[in-house]
Amino acid sequence: MKRVILGSRSPRRRELLGKLVPDTRITVQPPQSTEERGFEGLDDWTSIDARLQEIARAKSDDVLEQLRSQNVEFDAVIAADTVIVGCDESGRLAVLGQPPDTEDWQTVVADWFRRYYLGRSHTAATALCVEFPDGTRRERVVKTVVAMAADREDLLEWYLRTDEPRGKAGGYAIQGAGSLFVTSVEGSLSNVVGLPLEALRHLLIQRDNL
Repeated sequence: MKRVILGSRSPRRRELLGKLVPDTRITVQPPQSTEERGFEGLDDWTSIDARLQEIARAKSDDVLEQLRSQNVEFDAVIAADTVIVGCDESGRLAVLGQPPDTEDWQTVVADWFRRYYLGRSHTAATALCVEFPDGTRRERVVKTVVAMAADREDLLEWYLRTDEPRGKAGGYAIQGAGSLFVTSVEGSLSNVVGLPLEALRHLLIQRDNL
């Protein structure tokens, strides 16, 4: 049976991949390193896309090194990285990762909602990196535009108290209570969750790995 390696610690990505590939064919092998390059000083799509791909590629390389050292056979290794990119009133782009793991995380997320989300559109961007045993690498950055209502300020404090924003790119979960803020989604919904299934399927079937 063909074996697909998911190079991710995200339970959401694992769940999504299970909708595309049978569970019996999936092995989760997270990267050993938790260090990633950040997006400081990057405020244009060209540089943001390049950094996203760099991060996904580094995750894939980490996993490949583990598999080779263990002599593990595989048919595809999948790595991904997702960020939310907001645009403030001046038109400047800002990359929003996961909320900080500090006591003031609620203040940070509330600022994101007020500055980049409520009454505005933002973009979820995911870099995919798929590696095959012969060394072939296929990559793609997938973007989805999400709009949120302006009149949801009354829900914000309640939402922060749910703790759902913690550990989520951009500080909200569209598959959860965060959906109460959303008015429209242009593009892949699964991409906002963390794994664009349509694009991933296309990359895999190009090599007949499904």
